[in-house]
Amino acid sequence: MNRRRFVQGMCYGGLATLGAPLVSLARVPGNGRFVFVLLRGGLDGLATVVPIEDPAYRSIRGRLAYDPQDLLPVGEGFALAPGLAPLSELAARGELVALQAMAIPYRTRSHFDGQAILETGLDRPDGSSDGWLNRLLQVMEGRREGIAVAAGLPRSMSGSIGVATWSPASLGATSDAYIERLHVLYQRDPVLLGRFEAALQLQEVATEAAAGMAVTGQGRRRGQAAPVMRATARFLREPDGPNVAAVEFGGWDTHTNQGLAGGSLDRLLAGLAEGILAYKAESGSSWSDTTIVVMTEFGRTARPNGTGGTDHGTAGSGLVVGPGVARGPVLTDWPGLSERELYEGRDLRPTLDTRAVLKGVVMGVFDLTAAQANRVFPGSTDVRPRADLVR
Repeated sequence: MNRRRFVQGMCYGGLATLGAPLVSLARVPGNGRFVFVLLRGGLDGLATVVPIEDPAYRSIRGRLAYDPQDLLPVGEGFALAPGLAPLSELAARGELVALQAMAIPYRTRSHFDGQAILETGLDRPDGSSDGWLNRLLQVMEGRREGIAVAAGLPRSMSGSIGVATWSPASLGATSDAYIERLHVLYQRDPVLLGRFEAALQLQEVATEAAAGMAVTGQGRRRGQAAPVMRATARFLREPDGPNVAAVEFGGWDTHTNQGLAGGSLDRLLAGLAEGILAYKAESGSSWSDTTIVVMTEFGRTARPNGTGGTDHGTAGSGLVVGPGVARGPVLTDWPGLSERELYEGRDLRPTLDTRAVLKGVVMGVFDLTAAQANRVFPGSTDVRPRADLVR
């Protein structure tokens, strides 16, 4: 272990494994890798996967209706926001599916309840302390391991299976002597020692990713999605690395000044696109086994509000990305934007269950049975997996 490189890396990110036992990081048969990206705050789906051919689109969106020439058409009457234009190469290669009119199974406009539903995989905001990603690790066959790339352990990863965590928050400079003293202290406790050394190993990987970003100059614009996703790829591409990751980004609660091309929301989407491409570039040959799913707790109102933004809504959009994508560019049962089709007269009506998407993806990536998928998402036996999403 190169301790000086670890100390240098502390300026880039924090680390923690106190919630995770020391385990041998390994992959399940088939080498599948899965990354779940949660956009906290409620992404405006109509500003992301844009229904350009819906006859009511321009009238209902008003000043938040995009100029068609700014959009990236992907087919089936939809286009991607300008900020997602860098993903055109993935769309052209058949490695991207846009999800539209999708929602959690519980109707709420509460961030707390919506995120709880999305992270536990249940049909109500309480009833389980386990996260669905942890239950996924529980049912997967073979050796498996998870990692949470977040400020703390997200609810989606909580449960009986220990997972590693890595936080991209800056902690400032730390001396070699301090690290040495910590190591001596932890030697008195074999459990803590193992977790501390595992943390050092994680940070070594993340530090290399940070160094690569400094050399290439990437990740300096539009937030931190690119360096965080690049670090995640470093973890998952390791021969004995984790195969399930949870990543989260905040800032998607756009009540005011949402903007259009180049606006505040579009800049966030551009950062997300850069992050996905940074992951792909860093993952190397492991990209062929990787599937990324991007979701948010709910969509936003179909109409803009009085401050140039949108309020909490219902159905929204998401993405499935990876070489294993098995269908066309858009998955939706489009309900339309006419007044009579809006949910409660204000929101895009939900027609696609988040659990149907997630069940279809994890069944394809990890070769799970329907019974295993139903254990990951309790109470979802009536929710048919979208088996057409990934091969």
